[in-house]
Amino acid sequence: MSSAERRRAATVSRAAGVRRTSVGSSSRASGSRSVRIAIDASERKVALLASGSLSHRIHDNARVLDHPYEISDEFNLQCDLRALELWTAGRWKEFAGMLPTYSRVGSGEGWMHDTAMLMGALGWEDYTGKAEILVPYFVASGTG
Repeated sequence: MSSAERRRAATVSRAAGVRRTSVGSSSRASGSRSVRIAIDASERKVALLASGSLSHRIHDNARVLDHPYEISDEFNLQCDLRALELWTAGRWKEFAGMLPTYSRVGSGEGWMHDTAMLMGALGWEDYTGKAEILVPYFVASGTG
C-alpha cells in the first residue's frame, strides 16, 4: 500500500464506537482501490453507503425551473432503472460491462466517477452481494 493509499484509508473518524470515513473523488476513481485495500485488511464488518447522480441529468438552467422533477431524457431514465435492477439482483458483471457506455452516453456527473468508485471499492464484477435501495429513485433539481 502506498503512503497516499494509507493516508486515504486512515481518514477515519470515531463516533459511538463506529469507524467511518467519507470518500470523495474528482473525475477519477483513484480512491476506490484504497477503500478496497482497507476493507480487505480490516477484521470488521463494513457497510458502504453510496449516493450519486447515476445518469439522470436534469434540464438545462433555462428550463429547470419549469421541470424540476423530470429527467431530461427518457433514455437516461431507462438506463438508471436498469442499473438499479442489476445492482439489486447482484448482477455486477453485467453492470461493469455496461458502465463504460453508460458513463459516456448518460449524463452523470464526472462520467459517473462516484459509481466507478463504488464499483472499485466493492471489487468490480467479483462482488457477490446485492444492493439494497434505501431511498426510492427520484429526481429533484438541486439535490446534489
